[in-house]
Amino acid sequence: MMSLIIRKLPLFLILCSLPLHSLPSKKVLQELKVLPRSEIFFTQMENCYSLEIPDVEPGKVQLDLPELPLGTKFISSKKEEYASEDGIRGTQISLWFTFTDSGNTRIPPLLTRINGRNYYFEFEPTYVYENPALISPLAEVLFDRPELLKTDKKTGQKTLRVACGEKISFTVALRYGMQVIDFRWKLPKDSIFNETERFDFANGEEKITEFTTESKKLASFDWQILKEGIYPLPEIAIGTISYSGAKKQVYLPQNIFISVSETKNTRKTGAEARGQNSGIFESAFEKPEDDEINSRNAGPDRQECEKIAMSTKRTFFDKLFARRYGIFAGGEIISVPEEKISGRAFTGGQKVRISERAGKWSFIECKEFSGWTKNDNIIEVK
Repeated sequence: MMSLIIRKLPLFLILCSLPLHSLPSKKVLQELKVLPRSEIFFTQMENCYSLEIPDVEPGKVQLDLPELPLGTKFISSKKEEYASEDGIRGTQISLWFTFTDSGNTRIPPLLTRINGRNYYFEFEPTYVYENPALISPLAEVLFDRPELLKTDKKTGQKTLRVACGEKISFTVALRYGMQVIDFRWKLPKDSIFNETERFDFANGEEKITEFTTESKKLASFDWQILKEGIYPLPEIAIGTISYSGAKKQVYLPQNIFISVSETKNTRKTGAEARGQNSGIFESAFEKPEDDEINSRNAGPDRQECEKIAMSTKRTFFDKLFARRYGIFAGGEIISVPEEKISGRAFTGGQKVRISERAGKWSFIECKEFSGWTKNDNIIEVK
């Protein structure tokens, strides 16, 4: 009758009624570590470590906390019996701490007395991240040739040295931002500046739901500076939602500069200098020959561009952030809004962003080109 009752008891109750084994071997105890219970620890939050000692009852375990590093605070601890699925029983110790500073942290070994004997258990080294509710999004610049970027050890200022007209390729990325709600930029002066690729995250089509330290690419650019001097990075603004849920506006780092020097060709004067410089950048703004203009006029005519504009609609975010777009009907693109300046003719049909207006001129941007054009060359999207 007694054996029948035992067979009907749940497995867990049978395990709990059995006596614990003798103390684990010295080798087993030496391999035990105090492990972080979660993959990521944050500052200003309670973070839990856990230690499991097999074949030992909680009543036979006593703890003695070590002297903690500066910025680490002990909150509480808990001892409880555990039973694993394979029938092993023992003591689980949980320890909660808070950390003031981010970075690598390591707590000194935990002194534990088991049946009157002292044992030291190492804490697993842990990296503590800034609390997502407190951290601000960061814009990053990833140069295609980062080895050319030199850092001043005293000031921390970074400088990229190039020649006039030399192409600078870089990608803008965002770290610690959950979603992009606005992404815009202004054409740098004395420059040819083009967006070569845009990633989905920049259009607000993707949202991060879990904390990550990885940066998300937004767009890639090609930049040619046409005049010597020292230049900051272009004015690129990113509207984003931080992990705290707040809307933030972030810009490119302020400690990176481009140092532009003249090439040997640009120091020459007269027709010789003009002829050699045209191969670098002047051709971007010189007046094209008639044959060149005719070949570019093979695109859609104005009537077709008007039909494209009528079938194109502004998105909800475009209206919310007052972003204006249009269909370029073809014409000249110039560097400054002046009648006397010669530009470069382009075929129409492209959807362009209208980022600025100045009288009868509009500054437009698309993947193929960017610059000033007359308002008559644009059919605005309603």
